Amino acid sequence: MKLSIEQANKLLSQVSAGVIVVADDTLADKEADLNLVLADITEAAAKETQPLLEAELKDKYEASFVGRYLGALRSAAQRVFNIPRKDMDEMNLEQVLAKCKSVVDSRYTQSDTERQTIWERTVQDYEDQIEEMKTNYEQQLNEERAKYTERDIAARCISIVEKMPRKGGDLQEQADLLRYKMQKVYEVRYNEDTKQLEFYKDGQQAVNEKDEPVNDEDFARSWAERTGILVKDTRHISPADVLAGQEQANTVPLPNPNAENGMNAIEAWTDS
Repeated sequence: MKLSIEQANKLLSQVSAGVIVVADDTLADKEADLNLVLADITEAAAKETQPLLEAELKDKYEASFVGRYLGALRSAAQRVFNIPRKDMDEMNLEQVLAKCKSVVDSRYTQSDTERQTIWERTVQDYEDQIEEMKTNYEQQLNEERAKYTERDIAARCISIVEKMPRKGGDLQEQADLLRYKMQKVYEVRYNEDTKQLEFYKDGQQAVNEKDEPVNDEDFARSWAERTGILVKDTRHISPADVLAGQEQANTVPLPNPNAENGMNAIEAWTDS
């Protein structure tokens, strides 16, 4: 498939704001951050596919839920009412219940106490089976939600790291290490409203020395300073040269770290 410049610009405008295609390399931004554009495109694609995937999973699990419920009902009818299983194999939900009712009606000669005991046992069996299937169904949905949450946490870490005045290095690797460090210290949650990460310990939101919730950007900067990946002296460097992820030729070299600072950097990458 071949696209014109106009078509490419139209496509990019829908997935990444502020990005246009130009005809000449001399007109292109030399410091264009392709990782940022890729992140925007990935986020836009995820927003489009997530509702479709959730709808597909809903239909799939609901069909499985009904099928398992009917199977559990047949088993209970066989166990409680002694109805042969082969008699119910082709029955739907309503037919199985009607069959159970006919058995109950035939037992009117039983005493009230006997009938009450049978009904209580039957109802309890149904409730137990339904509760088990509900638990399994919710567990499967929670696993799917956890995948999306993990994706959002990873995207947020990339967004934080790429805004830092880094010396260079692989953006994805540094973001992954930051995420690993966060999740090793806290239970990390993604807030859909603020688009930020929140940290919890023992079910309570973590706070700093000022009794304020720990901020994800503050956590990331503290970690990055310990690892030594930040450009510390930017007085003689233009803002464009200190953009996240850019390693410029005129970067002012930093003094060699002493032994103590070197050990702190190593610990920040590897310790708990």
